[in-house]
Amino acid sequence: MSLEYRLVAFLALALSLMYADNRYEYLDRVRFSVAYLTTPVYWLADIPTRISFWIDDVFVSQRDLIEENTQLRQQLLFAQRELQLLAGLASENSRLRELQEASQAVQGRVMTAEIINVSNDPGSRRVLINRGAHDGVVDGQALLDAHGLMGQVVEVLPFTSWVLLITDSRHGTPVQVNRNGERTIARGSRGDAPGLELEFVPDTADIVVGDLLVSSGLGQRFPKDYPVAEVTSVVHDPGQPFALIRARPLAQMDRTRHVMLVVPDDEAIVGPPMMFDVDTVVVPELPAAAITEEVVSEPVTSPPTAPGVIE
Repeated sequence: MSLEYRLVAFLALALSLMYADNRYEYLDRVRFSVAYLTTPVYWLADIPTRISFWIDDVFVSQRDLIEENTQLRQQLLFAQRELQLLAGLASENSRLRELQEASQAVQGRVMTAEIINVSNDPGSRRVLINRGAHDGVVDGQALLDAHGLMGQVVEVLPFTSWVLLITDSRHGTPVQVNRNGERTIARGSRGDAPGLELEFVPDTADIVVGDLLVSSGLGQRFPKDYPVAEVTSVVHDPGQPFALIRARPLAQMDRTRHVMLVVPDDEAIVGPPMMFDVDTVVVPELPAAAITEEVVSEPVTSPPTAPGVIE
């Protein structure tokens, strides 16, 4: 048989087998058995490649390791930075939500602001906010955060304002005990630790540790019934007519950044903020119907006519 006939015969056989395998799957078992026989061949053929990879891993240069380590450190630093940014955004979002919820408890309008600086004067506790005269800020305007009363504006600049915190020893806040309505004045602590001291509280007053102090609204400067502080200690001295009471402010003075300014109504009293001098209480001018008084900070033998009220 000639070569041409053989070639044609083999082609016909191959086409027949291909058709039979594709149509009837006759050769699946044969192909499966052949795979067992060819697997060692594939494995042996892959040995040089695997040996080459192993040699590369073993004999990699120290310089390559240092470069790779540096790149990985940079990537880790960038990833940590992004993580911190996300954590900061989540925390800021949470504080803004708390501020929005707190603004609903304030009667009237509020203006959001941001603390941008803190006074470095050790004898004064003041912060600088990013709102000023161009934003409608006035002297004596109350400043709040989501947790409590913070202070009031004492100096208005064109685009910023200084706020005197309630923990400053020159500041007095008219408050009342939320439990029984007893009114008094919360003055900033004279010590290094920021806190409040209740002025001229009779020794028989019904004030105990844990009482919540809220703004009384007297003087029409601070929103009524807004949280101010929590009583932390009550000391009764039999030889003194007044009790020594200290309280912890509820506002996060050293942590908060987003705050609210209470926008005064047209009938609200605006003017110089309520502040204590070194020896006396300085009271701003009020309408004729209001009562003004000067309270000497030195020990006295009898309480003032209207204890705890500054208008």
